[in-house]
Formats: sequence, structure tokens, C-alpha cells
Amino acid sequence: MEMNGKTAVITGGAGGIGGETARLFAKRGAKKVWLVDIDDPHGEKLAGDLREFCECEYRHVDVTDEKEVTVFFGELGSSLDVMFNCAGITSVKGLMETDETLWNRIMGVNVTSAFLFSREAMRLMIAQKTGRIINVSSISAYVGGIRTSPAYAASKAAIIGLTRALAKYGAPHKVTVNAVVPGLVDTNMTRADDFVYSSDEVPLGYVAKASDIAQAVLFLASGQGAYITGQCLNINGGMYFA
Repeated sequence: MEMNGKTAVITGGAGGIGGETARLFAKRGAKKVWLVDIDDPHGEKLAGDLREFCECEYRHVDVTDEKEVTVFFGELGSSLDVMFNCAGITSVKGLMETDETLWNRIMGVNVTSAFLFSREAMRLMIAQKTGRIINVSSISAYVGGIRTSPAYAASKAAIIGLTRALAKYGAPHKVTVNAVVPGLVDTNMTRADDFVYSSDEVPLGYVAKASDIAQAVLFLASGQGAYITGQCLNINGGMYFA
């Protein structure tokens, strides 16, 4: 599984699954990787580290802001091979503790950002008649949340619907659209004090690393995944079978 000189954009690219995917893309032959995030210290550092392997740029972008996304794509240029929509936030607040502000924030970062970046990426990929868009859903979309709020589960279910709709739209233009669907993953988000979980919940006996998910993203982005579209690849250690 190689990137073979491809250009990729990764939202949420400063760390976690996005950061590990950026590392993997860079080491597997990507020509250029764009990291999009609002975590400037980690984003700048990672971009600097990855320049040992490929061209890498970090950009501070509010992924929910249509104008900022449009400006970013104006800088990006006319060529894009892989769009990985990895920006995401969560909450453990229950139904009665979830207000409209929290609901809108989660939907904005998790769903609206994927829509905005996919739309702009699709413009470029249709013109070049090739491309890969990869989204991130969650096991919460299927089971209604494990430790997460209803808003998070709903946002990740929306990603599945968006992925399938975009796959149909892109297929005539040889643009594939898929999603990875992780279970429990050891990231800063799940290390928060209010997010309590145990490896005992996972049939395989351990919680995934971000690199485990990155390998699946690389598979979908590489030539190995050329004939796969509209699919949601579950990576959950046996927690749920879809």
C-alpha cells in the first residue's frame, strides 16, 4: 500500500488519527500532505517533522467556516488525490444536558466540515477524473453511543449517509468515497477525564491505536482500494458487526 506521489489534505491533521495518517502517508511516498487544524503548535511541529519525507504544510482553518474552507482550497491549487475528513469532537453529556449550542458545535465540526471539504475536493477530482474521499464515522453511529452524547452518535450516523450519497455522485467521475468506522481508539479525545472506558469492552482485548485506523485509511487511499466505494469499514476489535 503506497501513496505513489499523491497529494493529500487531512483535516484534524495535527494529532490523533489524522496525525498518524499524515505520518503514514508521508512515509509511504506521498508527494505533499496538507495538515488542516486549529491546534497550531502540534500542527506546525508535525509538518516540520514530516518534511523529512515529503512536502508538508500546516494551515489553521476553522473547518466549519465556509469562507475559510474556500480560501484554503484557493491556495491548494487544482490538484488533489486524497481528501481525508478527520476533524471531529465529542461530548459525554447526556440528552438532557445537551443544549442547542453543543448540538450545533458537534454537528458543525463532525458533519458540516466533511460536507464543505468534500464538496470542494469533489470539484477538483471531477475535473481530473480521479480521487479518493475518506470520512470518519464511529461505532456510535450503529449502537447509539457508548460513552458519547446523542449529538455525537447522530453526527457519525450522518457521516455514513453523506459518504454513501457522495459515493454515488462521484462514481461516474472515478471518484471513490468511503468511511472508516472506528470503535474505541486511544487518542487525546478518549483520554479526557470524563471519558471512561476499558479494554475489557473489546473482544480482541485491547483498544486500538490511532495507527491502526491510519492503516485502513491508507488502504482506501492506495491503489489497493481503487474498486471500493460507498463502503463503511468497521475497525472495532469485534465490538460490533455491521
